[in-house]
This record gives sequence, C-alpha cells and structure tokens, in this order.
Amino acid sequence: MSKLKDIKTKIEENIIFKIIRAIGYSFVALLLIVILVQRLSNNNISIAGYRVFMIVSESMKDEYVIGDILISKHATADEINIGDNVTYLGEEMQLKGLIITHKVVEKRQVGNDTFFVTRGLANDISDPEIRYDQIYGKVVYKTIILSFIAKLMNNQLSYYLLFTIIALIISIEIVTSLFITKEEKEEDEGRE
Repeated sequence: MSKLKDIKTKIEENIIFKIIRAIGYSFVALLLIVILVQRLSNNNISIAGYRVFMIVSESMKDEYVIGDILISKHATADEINIGDNVTYLGEEMQLKGLIITHKVVEKRQVGNDTFFVTRGLANDISDPEIRYDQIYGKVVYKTIILSFIAKLMNNQLSYYLLFTIIALIISIEIVTSLFITKEEKEEDEGRE
C-alpha cells in the first residue's frame, strides 16, 4: 500500500502532471464560462469572437442532430464562402428572431454590402436572403462533450449543481495548492 501511495505522491508532485491538470481545469472552466455568458446574454456577447450554439431542429440532419453543440467564430464577409455553415439571426417571415445554422448556397456582392442565401440540408427551399451583419459566425467545430454538458444545463437543477461542483473542485485545488506550498516552505525553513 505504501508503494502505491509513493507512486501517487510522485505523480501528483510531477510538474508535467500539475501543468496538464491546470490546463484541463482551465479549459473546462473556460468552456463553462463561455456557455454561461452565451446563455445569460442570449448570444449577444462573443468571447474572443467565438459563440456557442445548440441545434434545435432537424433542418441540418445529415450534418448535425438536435442537441449538437456548435462553435461559431466571427468571420469577415470575404472568409465566408459557398458551402460554409453559418449561424445567423433571422429577420424575415417565419425565421424572424430565430437563430439559425444553415449552409451558404449563394453569395453576392452589391457595392460594399454582401448578401447570402442559406439552406438547411433537409430543406427543399432556401431561406430568405440575409445580410452579412445578420451573421454571428462561421461554424468551426462540433463538440460531443459540450453537447452533453448543454443537455445537463437545460435542466435548471443540474445546471446549478454542475456549476457548484466545478466551483468546489476548483476551490479545493486552489486551497490545497496554497496549503501544500505553505507547508513545503515551513518544512524547508525547519530544515535550515
């Protein structure tokens, strides 16, 4: 049993392990912050140009399913091409006020303005033409892990429970590392 404890201690004291653990916790915390900001701001705020969206219909069913989480990144009109998936705010007809993720099927330039026509893969007709300023971003990533977290967050109890657990884990890690450092300093001073 002592050997296992020694191995565990050596692993925990390994600087590479500490760095990997810190990066992992930071990544999870950052993702949760992005999701929280997006949820509270109703997608009106981006973080470093990134936004997180959830698929809620079957209009892109060959590529995305309901519940998939997509990460969109701000892109200039020149960076958006036919065949790209974009997330935008609908302003016309039945799409008014809805956030939609569809594939760009047409692009045209009129003076300084760029217009796009999009369509869901499962749809027979295209969406009404949109202006560039309606586009939140170009889809750059689909994630399974965030999809699972988002499904948990849709349940209000698990939403707060998840944030509480993660906050506790991070707090414990910070407090533990502070006390371990303090104890190590005291031991080093005691040896002198």
